[in-house]
This record gives sequence, structure tokens and C-alpha cells, in this order.
Amino acid sequence: MIISPKIARLPVIWELRKFALYSLSLLKALFKFREISLIGDSIIFFPVWWKYQQKNKKPLQNDHPWIAFKAERFLREILRKDMKIFEYGSGSSTLYFSRRVAQVFSIEHHQGWFEQLQQMIDQQALKNVDCRLIEPETVNENQDPAYLSSLPLYHHETFEIYVKSIDTFPDEYFDLVMIDGRARTDCIARAKNKIKCGGYLVVDNSERKHYFDGNDFLRNEKEWETRHIVGITPYTFVYSRTSFFRKL
Repeated sequence: MIISPKIARLPVIWELRKFALYSLSLLKALFKFREISLIGDSIIFFPVWWKYQQKNKKPLQNDHPWIAFKAERFLREILRKDMKIFEYGSGSSTLYFSRRVAQVFSIEHHQGWFEQLQQMIDQQALKNVDCRLIEPETVNENQDPAYLSSLPLYHHETFEIYVKSIDTFPDEYFDLVMIDGRARTDCIARAKNKIKCGGYLVVDNSERKHYFDGNDFLRNEKEWETRHIVGITPYTFVYSRTSFFRKL
């Protein structure tokens, strides 16, 4: 049966459609990640997920990074007021961190998104946030194609300056490095030495295996303690995995 657009826009139809899509996304996640605990988690996090699905909800207006709800719960447990954080990819996480740690350094590649975030930083008079715009550069014919993003949109562009921006800081300077931006494979490699012992490397969407190509150091159990967390994410009908690597 085909439902007319006018009927489909009715509030009750929209809410029923959300519930159906939520259930379908759970089934897909069970086949993909093969974690039976997702069934219980889907019940626990359903109310907060439903709240974030309201049409007037915008990421920069909510106190939640764009990661799975269950991963955010663990993140909240490990954050401390004296922490220094670096993040590749800015947004609601930048504002979230600013309220919980001492200092946040954030790198963003998209000018429009950067301007929206900077406006929020200025409005909230945040003094512990340093957010910088570093756009990709066009790769010329003689340039080695490195520091690339997997998105076709950036096929002929390099994120070398973006990735290397963390080099301006001393080794073992950060308590946590969050990787949720572009060229993540290279960002992971670059962040390795900048994290303190006991600190964390956090990689969002870590189910994408190519992020770890060449980053075999994270498999060393004597140097890195690993925790993978799968869950439903805000504003979407998608389950994703966030990985926390603690430097020993």
C-alpha cells in the first residue's frame, strides 16, 4: 500500500516510521557486528535516541558528541577536568569537551561547518577552545598522493597540513586524541606519539577496517589496551563502532 506524502507527514505516521526504522537498524547491526548485547542496549538507549530524533534538534545545540550513546557514556567516565584534548574533526564534540576538560584543540576542514561552530564558541565565550580551519590542498602531478580521504569528493586533494597539525605539540602532550575527521588512517599514525601514557586514542566509525591499514602498533597488547563499543548514534538510524585505545 502506498501512503500519500500528506499522510506520511502526519506526526503519528512519522513516529511509527521512526520506530520501524530503529528496529530494522537493530537487525542489521546484529548481523553486522554479531553482538547479542545490542538487543538490551537498544532498549536502554531508545528513549534518549528518540529525543535526539526530533526534527528541531540540531547537533551544535545538544551536549553530545556524534558517537554512539553507549560510547559517550564510557567517554564521560574517563574525562577529567585537567585533561588536554586534540580532535581531528570538530563540532558538537568540541563544545562537549569544552565543558569537561581543561583545554581543547580542534581541527576542521570544512569552512561552512567551522564558521557555524566558531559562532557557537563565541556565543558561549569559551576560553579553553582553540579551533582551527585547515582545508585540503589540491594534489599536483608531481606530488606523492598521500594523506588522502576515502571520500570521492576529495579525490584530488591532500590533507597533509591537516594531518600534520598535531606536530606543533610536544610528544606525550595530550590526554586524549579524538579522530573523527578526514584522512583518519594518517591521523591515527600521526597521533601515536602525542598521547600520554594512560591517555586515549579514540577512533570513531572504527568498523571501517581501512582506517587501520599500516597502524599495526595498535595490536600490541603490551602497549595498547583496546575497548570497542558498538551502538546506535544520535540523529541517525545507524549503528556504529567507536574504539578506545589506552596507551600503557
